[in-house]
Amino acid sequence: MDSTTMMIIGFLLVLGVGGYFGYKHLKTKNTEKLFNQVFDTVRQVPKAKKNSFILLMFKETLSPANYKKKSKSNADKLQNPKYLEIQMIQMSKVLKNKDEVTDKTMKNALKMLNDYLAWEKERIAKIKEESQKKAA
Repeated sequence: MDSTTMMIIGFLLVLGVGGYFGYKHLKTKNTEKLFNQVFDTVRQVPKAKKNSFILLMFKETLSPANYKKKSKSNADKLQNPKYLEIQMIQMSKVLKNKDEVTDKTMKNALKMLNDYLAWEKERIAKIKEESQKKAA
């Protein structure tokens, strides 16, 4: 191989690695933004329905229909109390029987829920630590 080919291969390799890390950084940033929005929204939900509500939010976020276009109909559905109550019941059933889930979107939503709950613990610990520093 000549030096030009090696330079092209090296450039493509650096470009690929840089693209990968850029993608990971962007994904982490977007996930952090989503988790912050959920954290602020969940304060209004009763504790008994918290996990079901979060799971519903993640399911709606990951829903293939939401990838295609962000329509007002999805927001309208979530404003309908009957629809919301039915979905909350379904989400609580899913949370009780996580092993029986076969839907890929729901599995991803459950994974996001677990990631969010871990993130929330860290965030609450950070908030407590900061408040203790300010009090001292």
